[in-house]
Amino acid sequence: MRVALWLAWLGMLALVGLAYLWVPPAQAFKEPETARIIVFHVPAAFISVGCFLLGGFFGWRYLRRRDPMDDARSCACNEVGLLFGVLTTVTGMVFAQQQWGKAWHWDPRQTTIVIQLLIYAAYFALRASIEDESQRALRSAGYTVFAALTVPLLIFIIPRIPAIAEMSLHPSNVVAQKGALDFHYRTAFYFGVLVYALMAFGMYRLRLQVFALEEQIRELAERSGSGDRYRVGWNLRVSPVAEGADSEPAEKAP
Repeated sequence: MRVALWLAWLGMLALVGLAYLWVPPAQAFKEPETARIIVFHVPAAFISVGCFLLGGFFGWRYLRRRDPMDDARSCACNEVGLLFGVLTTVTGMVFAQQQWGKAWHWDPRQTTIVIQLLIYAAYFALRASIEDESQRALRSAGYTVFAALTVPLLIFIIPRIPAIAEMSLHPSNVVAQKGALDFHYRTAFYFGVLVYALMAFGMYRLRLQVFALEEQIRELAERSGSGDRYRVGWNLRVSPVAEGADSEPAEKAP
């Protein structure tokens, strides 16, 4: 995990260097200089989609096996996916401001990604609203399977419907089209995907470690027998004795 995060941070520095010192201005865009942001924007979108789909996979696997770790894996994937989805939206707004003169004007691409983020924000609201662990895991798994099914619909299918695509200013398939990007852009783009993948993996593993620590705290809280009062993360309550708060030190026996 630490190796992945260190490599990701070093890779991000290298990616910034590539984007602004090696990648040339993209003459096909209105503002060629600022088009470099696509080497940050598009890889973030790819990683976000991948994380959401993995979250749906682990949710489906939880429904089959009832393994609590699958619930933790699903939640961790969705958290990382939501983070990269927000990064995609922010970088897209910067691109839109420079290329179209307005950061947000409800372009079909912008609209579908907002809907996608709201769907996953509702996932975390659902988790936070259910106290019983087994019910929370079960309902979250069912919901995330549904949410994963909306990803290809909102990200790949709806924006490519001809009537909708005609209304969009978004340079769709700019990476996939042959000759759309030169060697410099393609190299930086694929390197960006690698860097973001390392970063996502490191954050995913870190989140699983947090889940493991939360589980240990929960066990300590249950052993203390003093009740639950404090929440940790999305799904845990910790007693004040386990946390060391609101309690006086016990008197030592003579």
